[in-house]
Amino acid sequence: MTSRLPEPDRSNALIVGAANFVSEAINDLPSVTNNITALAEALSDSRNGVVGPTRCRRLINPKTLDEVGTALDETVNAASDTAIVYYAGHGLLTPRGALHLAVTNTDPRRVAYTAVPIEWLRMAMAESPARNRILILDCCFSGHATTAMTSVSSALTAAIDINGTYTIASAPANSTSIAPPGDRFTAFTGELLRVLRDGIPGAGALLSMRDIYTALVRGLHARSMPRPQHLGTGLADHIALGPNTADSLGRPAARSVVAPSLSATVRTKEVSSPPPVDTDALAKQFHQALVDGYRAMKREINYNATIYIRMISTSGGLSAARQLLHASSVSSGFTTLWEKGRLDLTVEAFVLQQPWSGLFTDDELQIARDRLAQYGHYPA
Repeated sequence: MTSRLPEPDRSNALIVGAANFVSEAINDLPSVTNNITALAEALSDSRNGVVGPTRCRRLINPKTLDEVGTALDETVNAASDTAIVYYAGHGLLTPRGALHLAVTNTDPRRVAYTAVPIEWLRMAMAESPARNRILILDCCFSGHATTAMTSVSSALTAAIDINGTYTIASAPANSTSIAPPGDRFTAFTGELLRVLRDGIPGAGALLSMRDIYTALVRGLHARSMPRPQHLGTGLADHIALGPNTADSLGRPAARSVVAPSLSATVRTKEVSSPPPVDTDALAKQFHQALVDGYRAMKREINYNATIYIRMISTSGGLSAARQLLHASSVSSGFTTLWEKGRLDLTVEAFVLQQPWSGLFTDDELQIARDRLAQYGHYPA
């Protein structure tokens, strides 16, 4: 599948950071200032950046909601290719649980009136003329943004849940983000900067949002940090934030190129999809194999994948596998199995096994191989 970089002269970025606060009840975050400077430089770098230097706007310590609202409106509405919005600071919840983003003059006793509603960001992204939109939040409770974007009860959510929108949040909905004292950057943004700088071995020529999210999960998990959340729609997860400096094939990174993974390049010709002799019989065997795999999860690693088994029981193993393969990102169950060191029990691993691989197209087999390779698993 094709990954591409934004067109620098038609893309905009707004990098917002709230590091200092008037209220003594809100802790200052010195590392946020470093976040803003370093990320803006990375995104607008003359060699590897994805937006032109004059199209990357920094907003450090905005005092009021109006400052953020004006910058947000001007940034996203002037982008026709890709709009990138990043915020680092404190996420605060109203008594009703609505996420707001703190600014310098935020009063924690009057959050709804002195902090930026996440609603503003969703609305701005939904109404932007940009083909692709990327929202990155590094703040406490930022996972509420992805939850809100999937809520079917919200008309605004329905408007933004369209092709070309991708959100990464630094922490689950009810979790705090981490800003280790003395560290130059917050934990999440520091890992993001490392990925942009060092690249991802085996990921291909460009750093797609999907690859970046996968690398963030791995890197933060290794440091026992909160697991980031994400939501991608359409092909937004194939928009890249830069060339992959760790491209293991040694190719020069170029714009608008097909970015296969290492496993895709080396092993594509090894797997064919001959028509099975008895498709119905194979499908039944495959279904049973997935059920047995579910039982092995419960028995061997004490993981009860209830949503997974419900999907298999309702749709059948073959249909459930195809739904998971064609999802824009890995499931939470896939990530849990990776954390437990049992990617051999994932749907992707079963799909690649003979004789069941004959039930799937070459593209589906490639998705399975690439997905496992991104997490360091290469089935024999």
